[in-house]
Amino acid sequence: MIIKKQMKVPYEQIAAYLRGKASLWEKKEVDEWLEENVEHRSLFRSLGKEWKFLKEEVPVSLPDKEQIWTKIGKIIDLPVTAVVYSKQALIKYVSLTACIALLFGVILSFLFNSEKGNSLQFTAYAPLGEKALLTLPDSSRVWLNSGSTLTYFTKSRQRIAHLEGEAFFEVTKDLRKIFIVQSGDVNVQVHGTSFNVSAYDTDPDIAVSLESGSVSLLNAKNGEMLVQLRPNQMGRISRSDMRCSVIADDAEITKLWTNNILKIYDNNIYEVVKKLERWYGVDITLENANPDSRYTFVIKTESMKELLGLLNKMTPITYKIDGKEVNIRLK
Repeated sequence: MIIKKQMKVPYEQIAAYLRGKASLWEKKEVDEWLEENVEHRSLFRSLGKEWKFLKEEVPVSLPDKEQIWTKIGKIIDLPVTAVVYSKQALIKYVSLTACIALLFGVILSFLFNSEKGNSLQFTAYAPLGEKALLTLPDSSRVWLNSGSTLTYFTKSRQRIAHLEGEAFFEVTKDLRKIFIVQSGDVNVQVHGTSFNVSAYDTDPDIAVSLESGSVSLLNAKNGEMLVQLRPNQMGRISRSDMRCSVIADDAEITKLWTNNILKIYDNNIYEVVKKLERWYGVDITLENANPDSRYTFVIKTESMKELLGLLNKMTPITYKIDGKEVNIRLK
């Protein structure tokens, strides 16, 4: 089994590139990244637009932009907070927010809607190996797991978050505007609660784990109610046929990833590899795998090399790490 992933976004090199101070090797790395696919080029254009904000005049109360950009190379594994404001405030602070987003490896794109002149839509992306904590305009908080994208917007009496990947939500209650998380063909209807949604497009199921409050899982195509969850229940919906099952679940354990702890529980080797790739931001080539073997372990502060050493004690393996490329062969 060989899993191919896109090159990790070279933020430091892009920053130097946009400032016109990139070395020859930095330019080469950015150019190669841009040639990989159209998504990279689209992302680069978005970053270029945000950089233009940084070059424009901003209020004197904001930190010095040049000093912030010089810190890019020093940022390693720090939590991310991206604060989203009303339209008027966002216009004032968008340059700083975009800069912070780049510094910490989270891409934020802002689009203004014309409805009543004050609606806001934005998209946040946490690259592989990165995580983010976002504060929404209604004070709800969202932890975004690696390789995940969240698009948030409001309309009429709804707050809508479209999720691809995994996120943990703490939703502020607002009886005037319901909160809906859209993932695939599943809508999670919320009224002020905390819950986890795992909806990576490579996974066969969409899983919703409820910590507190109440959520309803709906078929997005026809509005049919699939199930209403109670705290410490998990609803799993098959992407292929929309069948829903409910199991007991400890939400505190499910959301461990928000505290930089990865839980692997009764997963086969292919599921383990997918999670490790997202967690460490690496590309893994797997050889001679046994799909019948099951794995349960927890990752806290272990490096990729340390983790592979632990894996070797569970299942004899040989491995090679070459930068972001990892080869694992089971004996």
